[in-house]
Amino acid sequence: MTETVVLGESGRIVLPAAIRKELGLEPGEKLTVVLDQGEIRIFNRKMILEKIRARIISERGSLKGLLDEFLKERHEEARREAAGE
Repeated sequence: MTETVVLGESGRIVLPAAIRKELGLEPGEKLTVVLDQGEIRIFNRKMILEKIRARIISERGSLKGLLDEFLKERHEEARREAAGE
């Protein structure tokens, strides 16, 4: 989908309704704006989480065991901090 927008005073743009609807964007939703190799990319929280999830799956093969690994690392770190290491 391609839409044309106008850059307003103070650099504001309005995302066209069709794009907001397609992406499920709601008024007041926080968006992240990224400059990536000369392109402007806009993400909402759900999009970023999906990108992170996809990257983890591509690197690990699945999300299985990820929470257990994280908790094990955090417990070990807490143990070292308590021991003064």
